[in-house]
Amino acid sequence: MDYTKIKTMYVVGSIAYDEIMDFPGQFVDYIHPDKIHQLSVSFGIEKLTKQLGGVATNMAYGLRLVGDMRVLLISGVGQDARDFIEFFKKNNIGTDLLQRDDALYCATGKVITDRHNNQIWGFYYGACELGKNISFESIDPKTSLVILSSTHAEAFTHAQSECVKRHIPYVYDPGMVMTFMDPEVLRKGIEHAHMVIANDYEMAHITKATKSSVEQMLARDTIVVTTLGEKGVRYQTKKETIELGVVPNLTVVDPTGAGDNFRGGFLGSLGKGSSVKDALAVGSALASFAIETYGTTNHAPTRSEIEKRAHLVVKS
Repeated sequence: MDYTKIKTMYVVGSIAYDEIMDFPGQFVDYIHPDKIHQLSVSFGIEKLTKQLGGVATNMAYGLRLVGDMRVLLISGVGQDARDFIEFFKKNNIGTDLLQRDDALYCATGKVITDRHNNQIWGFYYGACELGKNISFESIDPKTSLVILSSTHAEAFTHAQSECVKRHIPYVYDPGMVMTFMDPEVLRKGIEHAHMVIANDYEMAHITKATKSSVEQMLARDTIVVTTLGEKGVRYQTKKETIELGVVPNLTVVDPTGAGDNFRGGFLGSLGKGSSVKDALAVGSALASFAIETYGTTNHAPTRSEIEKRAHLVVKS
């Protein structure tokens, strides 16, 4: 694929508030294994923050920080969407296809983190379900690329079906939605994807659930990108494998959203005509800024700052 011919990248995924609560103690001191069947606990919270997030928000932000192509969201928001709408407008992220329902609330993730970084999450998909009603008829398969990322299960399968039916190329990033997916739907999504991106744990789940190895994906000319956490990233095609590390000597403040920012930086850089190796490095560089900042969209590096860190990745 000639990525420079892509005029618009569409991002399917969740648009969600992240409510992060810090518990100064340890969960293990209050959760008793012999009482799990009748669990009833309450944790006194020391700190609460509310951030703009969701995988679609994070990826779209990363795409705009790096790339010059048009970026449009395919998702849903609810009655409390004002901050999101302002954020999208400020960062030139298109909302033409965004659905809104004032009877619902935006998706919201709530997490309690103890002092050893153990986490208890609850996630409400809310208005993300509206994505199942969005038409893909206006998307031009010749000049568009869709990123299919985690959202409400029905919205995700609808987007997958539309892309397959209309022969729209897509990057497949099912992530957390795999918990709810029928293996046959997942298998079909993998088979028709231009590219599959997942972390190493998710990739293992994909191959197990679909009974399809990475080698079989490559044989179909599917590009496979596996993120490896602190070990970097692996990019594979039928003809080549590229492995890169990460930006060295980072101060880890909040790793949430690093993977989304990597995807945005990587794909945005490809859209500008960068080589695969350079694009992977840009993705890793953008992820590093997210890691060093609390929240998933609060970093704002310049393009020269991103490029400087990308060079460190290539040299590492």
